[in-house]
Amino acid sequence: MMIRAINCILLIFALIFIFQKTEKQHYYNWDAIPYSMGLHIYEGRSVDEAHYLTYYNLREEVDPRLFQDLCCSGKYRSEQFSSSENLNSMLPMYVSKPGYIFLISAIKNVFNISEYQAMKYISIYAVVLLSILFFVSFFQANGIAQFAWIPLVIAGDILFLGKLMTPDAVTTLIFAVGLALLLSKRLISGYVVLALSMLFRLDMIVAVGLLGLLPVLKKKFIFAAANSIAFLSIYFIVSSASDHIGWWAHFYTSVISQQSNLTEFKPDFDFERYLSIVFGNLEWVFRDTNYIKWFAMNIVLFFTGAYFYQKKKNIFLNTILMILCASIIIKFFLFPKVDARIYLSILTPALFIAFLNFNYRKKVES
Repeated sequence: MMIRAINCILLIFALIFIFQKTEKQHYYNWDAIPYSMGLHIYEGRSVDEAHYLTYYNLREEVDPRLFQDLCCSGKYRSEQFSSSENLNSMLPMYVSKPGYIFLISAIKNVFNISEYQAMKYISIYAVVLLSILFFVSFFQANGIAQFAWIPLVIAGDILFLGKLMTPDAVTTLIFAVGLALLLSKRLISGYVVLALSMLFRLDMIVAVGLLGLLPVLKKKFIFAAANSIAFLSIYFIVSSASDHIGWWAHFYTSVISQQSNLTEFKPDFDFERYLSIVFGNLEWVFRDTNYIKWFAMNIVLFFTGAYFYQKKKNIFLNTILMILCASIIIKFFLFPKVDARIYLSILTPALFIAFLNFNYRKKVES
C-alpha cells in the first residue's frame, strides 16, 4: 500500500513537472503556420484573409525576433510569407490531418484563445494524458514494475512531444489508447480508435493497416478484410478531400528539393534517385548521434518482441510490438526523414507495449 501511495505522489509531481516544462519551453514549429492557415480556410475565410490572419496572429503571439525567424529566415519561408498563393499550395500536406484541424478549431473557439495557443495546449494535455495512461497501465503490477511508467515517460520523449505545435503528441496518445484497447481484447473499439489516429497523421496508415491484419492469425479473414477496406477508404477519402499532391511530389519537396509553390508541381518518378535518398539518409542516421537513437531503439524493441514471442510469452502483445517496429522501418523507406518526430507516434507506443512484458501481475496473453 505504501509503495502505491509513493507511486501516486510521484505521478502528481511528474505531471506538474511535465506541464510546467512543456508550457514554458514550447516550440513554435514553422509547420504551425500552414496549420493556422488551413484552420482559417476551414472556418470559411478566403485564401488572402486566411494568409493575413495567420501571420497577424503569429505576430501577436511571439516576440519580433522569433516572428522574423518564422516568417522570413530563408528563401522558402520568405516566399510563403510574401505570397498567399504559395502558402495555399502547401496546405494539402497539412489539411490532410482533418482531425487535428477540427480539434484546433474546437479548442480555439471553446476557450477563446488563438489557434497557436490551441496547438500548444493540445500537445501539452496530450502528453499529460499519455503519462497518465502509462501510469494506470502499470499501477497493478507487482513490486518495482509498477514504477515502469517513469522510464517510459523519459525514454518515450514525452517532454519533446509536448513542446511541439504539431499533431504528433495527440496522434501518439490516440494510437496508444487504441493499442491498449486491442490488448484488452476490445478489438472493434481498438480498431476504431486506431483509425481515428489516421485523421491526425495520414501516414499512420502503415501501422494501422498492418495491425488491421491481425485477425488473420485467428483465421478471421472477413474481419481482416473489413479492416483493410475501412482503413484504405479513410486514407483515400482524406487524400482526395484534401487534394493531396501525392506521395512522390510530397517526397520530392520534403527530402530532395523544397519547392515554394506546389500548384503545378508534378515531378517524374526517378527510382534511382529515390534509392539514393533512402540509403543516403539511412547512412546519415547511422553516422549522426542525434538521429541514431530512434533507429537503434526500434531495432532493440523488435528483437525484444521477437525474443518474448519465441519464448511464447505474451504472444499477442509481442506480435503487435514486432508489427509496430516493422511499420517504422517501412515508413522510413516510404518517407526517409531522419527526424525522430516523424516516428514517435508509433515508436513511443511501441516502447509502451514492450514495457508491458514486465507487468507480471497482469500479463497480456495470446
